[in-house]
Amino acid sequence: AAWKDVYITYAGMFWMMMNCLCTAGYILYMKFATKNVKLSKFGMVFYNNVLCMVFLLPVTIVNGELSTFLQTDAIHTSDYFFKNTFAGFVGFFLNFASLNCVSHTGPTTYAIIGALNKVPIAILGFFLFDNKISGETWFFIVVSMCGGFLYSYAKIYAGRKKARSHQHKG
Repeated sequence: AAWKDVYITYAGMFWMMMNCLCTAGYILYMKFATKNVKLSKFGMVFYNNVLCMVFLLPVTIVNGELSTFLQTDAIHTSDYFFKNTFAGFVGFFLNFASLNCVSHTGPTTYAIIGALNKVPIAILGFFLFDNKISGETWFFIVVSMCGGFLYSYAKIYAGRKKARSHQHKG
């Protein structure tokens, strides 16, 4: 991931690995929670977002971001409020969609979808914002798409194999 970066540090690599581990743990816990926690999906998303505030609010205070927000008059407009409220609703429903996706599929499928959603974003960026895509980037897009197709094929094949084994037993 850092091939074209100006420099790579051990601290940066550590935090990247921590991000990967925490994300994987979170997705696995989401799968567990959707089956075992006795809350509606709406309630799970609500409490997930509320619990995130417990961790994020102290960090914003320590970093001085809360005081900067309160002292900056330019962002205390109705336009900013509307756009920020809309972004909050979109984030809430994206969280709801993620929870629903994990509960109906699995952590691996969720991770593959998360990785593959970068492909249309890269292609849209090329067309909408006139971004240049290098030959190397096109190669990675093709590899990602092939990986997605291979994973889809494996899931379909496993589903058919499972269905055939159930037919023979019944």
